[in-house]
Amino acid sequence: MNIPKTPDEEIINTLKRLVKFPSENPPGLTEDIVNFIISDILTEKNGFRNEVITHVKKGVELHNLVSKIGVGDIKIVFSGHFDVVPSGTHSSWTLPPYSAEIKDGYLHGRGSADMKGGLVSLLYTLKNISKIPDLLKKYTFIFAGTADEESGMTGSLELKNRGIVNNASFMIIAEPTNMKIGIAEKGLLWIVLKIRGKPAHGSTPHEGINAIECALGIVPQIHGSIVPMENNILGKSTVNIGTIQGGSVINVVPELVKLELDFRLVPEEDPEKIIQKLKQINLGSCTLELEKLKDLPALQTDVTHPFIKNLSKLANTELIGLPFATDAANLIDPKHPIPFIIFGPGDPKFIHAHNERVKIKDVCDATNYLTQALISTYLKER
Repeated sequence: MNIPKTPDEEIINTLKRLVKFPSENPPGLTEDIVNFIISDILTEKNGFRNEVITHVKKGVELHNLVSKIGVGDIKIVFSGHFDVVPSGTHSSWTLPPYSAEIKDGYLHGRGSADMKGGLVSLLYTLKNISKIPDLLKKYTFIFAGTADEESGMTGSLELKNRGIVNNASFMIIAEPTNMKIGIAEKGLLWIVLKIRGKPAHGSTPHEGINAIECALGIVPQIHGSIVPMENNILGKSTVNIGTIQGGSVINVVPELVKLELDFRLVPEEDPEKIIQKLKQINLGSCTLELEKLKDLPALQTDVTHPFIKNLSKLANTELIGLPFATDAANLIDPKHPIPFIIFGPGDPKFIHAHNERVKIKDVCDATNYLTQALISTYLKER
């Protein structure tokens, strides 16, 4: 059969349009992007059934998009986020962060790699698939576009709670992987430890209990809360002490210290056991309070899935694990996991940095590889 192919020029022009939408989070406004997609790409005229789903975060209305095509019982989900991190000081950029200028084969701009390049590859893969009636009879293809991935993942949580991805059979997440195929991602556990001592005058420290000194003494125990095991794809679990706050003035024995801990965990690690170990930390005379801020599961997929094999062959690339979490951690139920990949254009070294950029050829290639892999995998299953 003739495989549908979107002209590169159309893909590039759409990427320019998307990058020019300054969807910085905060506040993470994505309404303009959603309206553009449903009016210009995933249109009702082309058979897409669109539902704009809003949710409110800190008084701000955020827009998510669920777009479906096909009438089959088997659901295949495409996931991507619309928001981007702040661009920072514009004078630090070589090219303006929302100019979407092309230079040396790269399109430059905030969000170009993370992840509007990946978004475009998903959107045009869906548009290509919409031209193949035999696929649409057996399958339903779902685009789950989310807001707020960069600052809380509340968009994907909203879609999960609404059952949008229930009973899906496969998921594609187009985060930037430099065209390698992500088959696993680490889990996330964010913990706040509050260490309390006793205040006293700085000239008589023996009359107080110094919370800072207690905090400094527990650092080895924090690192020791992780089991020394290694996953064959993701490596080892890690912990980063991201912030420390304590004390008021120089001449007062500090009463309180707060530590914020960022654990990134392999699937073999049990987050609850880490929490129990932290609660048992020996603080001497100080006391400990623990608060869990966020908990996302680690995920690892079945690499024998035919789609993964087909995509790997087409893209001629390697399988990797990712140290960071994606919307998949919300959308995929770890108790009933489904096969998935994380695959997209964009070099991770450029994301969240000044002069973010994405290779244009990779955006076009990702679209073609995904289209061909879907056809070669799922048309054979008729």
